[in-house]
Amino acid sequence: MCTQRIVLVGTVLATAAFGLAAPAPAAPTAETIARNCVVCHGPKEAGQLEIPKLADYPARKMIEMMTGFRDGQKEATIMNRIAKAFSDEQIAALAAYFANR
Repeated sequence: MCTQRIVLVGTVLATAAFGLAAPAPAAPTAETIARNCVVCHGPKEAGQLEIPKLADYPARKMIEMMTGFRDGQKEATIMNRIAKAFSDEQIAALAAYFANR
């Protein structure tokens, strides 16, 4: 038992010393990211009140809107802050996801 602990501690120290780490988790998919959108955009991304419907939203328009929010070219109450977290690739993936809902 004591030998197992020493080996485990030695492995942890060696890993830390040589910068070896576990592989990074996979980037979230568009579907995973989109799960957060229902909070404001409603169930099944159907929109609610003044918040637009995302389901079947044209991909090109979604990319234009999201990059505009992200880059400070379009005003918004909250989307300009949310969009800052997304890369061009994630925005394109979200656009494709919503366009086919």
